[in-house]
Amino acid sequence: MSDLRDTCAGGIERLLPHRPPMVLLDRALGLDGDWFEAEVDIGPGSPLHQDGGVPAYVGIEYMAQAVAAYAGAEGLEHGGAVKLGMLLGSRDYRCRVPVFATGTRLKVRVRKALYQAGGISAMDCRLTDAGTGQDLAEAQLTVVQVDDIAALGEGT
Repeated sequence: MSDLRDTCAGGIERLLPHRPPMVLLDRALGLDGDWFEAEVDIGPGSPLHQDGGVPAYVGIEYMAQAVAAYAGAEGLEHGGAVKLGMLLGSRDYRCRVPVFATGTRLKVRVRKALYQAGGISAMDCRLTDAGTGQDLAEAQLTVVQVDDIAALGEGT
């Protein structure tokens, strides 16, 4: 497992193309070849928090941001930069709770299922309650990393 201390110096924001208040992940936990882990603390100050917690549909964005942070960490570790990416779709998002309850610490784990550097990739994603170890949600996300997001529209 890679030591993320240097890569994450300055916080998880360094790994993401997002800016507050839309940085939804709280910290990176680990990176090892095919997978990346991060955590989210659900609390009243969490973006998108409503009465009692964060709606379960936000889980897809937690997963997507973990994929982006994974790509960002890999880019930085190899002397590159954090690039923009796009979520193209999700497959079979299943969530066992309607809300991620206030006080829950979510572990977000993403793993390469099909990876093409600079191309379309599929990532297996899982949200787990870090306190109980209970799996709360899973999906497979299809993503693409792009060098110039404006150029995507020029090809149509």
